[in-house]
Amino acid sequence: MRKFFYALLILMLCSSASYSNVNPDPEVHRIIGGLYSLAASVSLNKNDNTASLFKDIPKDWEKEIKVSRVNSSIWVGIKINKYSTARQFLRANAEALSIMESPEGYAWIGGDEAWIKAGDIEGGKVKSIRLKASKGSGEDSNVIFLSTEGQNSWWQMNPTPKSAFAGEILSRWGVKNKSELHKPQGTRTSIYESVKPSAVIKKPANIHIGTRKNDFDMSTNIGDVVFTPVPQLKHDKTTIEEK
Repeated sequence: MRKFFYALLILMLCSSASYSNVNPDPEVHRIIGGLYSLAASVSLNKNDNTASLFKDIPKDWEKEIKVSRVNSSIWVGIKINKYSTARQFLRANAEALSIMESPEGYAWIGGDEAWIKAGDIEGGKVKSIRLKASKGSGEDSNVIFLSTEGQNSWWQMNPTPKSAFAGEILSRWGVKNKSELHKPQGTRTSIYESVKPSAVIKKPANIHIGTRKNDFDMSTNIGDVVFTPVPQLKHDKTTIEEK
């Protein structure tokens, strides 16, 4: 009985150690991982030159992020594209993840921006939200993931932090995480790629628009023009009996 108990305990520990939750959609990580990355930069008092902390920064990224002080709190926000594939996930999980429509607003339900509170200002310094940080596993060991206390999901930092910034993050919030963390493998698909127009339909050759009527006339006169809305039937002089 004792051996069985120990075996069960080991199995439970291994299961919990190998557990991780990484959403497969890179767009979800662009937003949530991006929000946590901004929160980390603010908490380390580096929000004055945020762009210098990252590499491979997307075009117009600096125009899509925001840092705002409301009362004694610091909030960070990211723009969400109208056709973002992350919208459904955010709508379903915004309340649990404390993602808001605006600073000190309601849980996100579909706005143009998503916000989280990065921390509270105390004594002139930012007391950050309780972040967690971890390196990825295997070939993704150079990827940094962030999370917060109380959740099992991990979010890839976005954009990629420079090595010095990544080191500071791991030094302050790093956890001994034994779970397998790998960057999302999904691909971003534009709505314009998933909904493509079909080929141009050409006018059927047998539709008749003219003034001459045929023997099986189903046309309508409008002025001196005859419109035949169905294909013109060809005569077959061979009767059914003759066939």
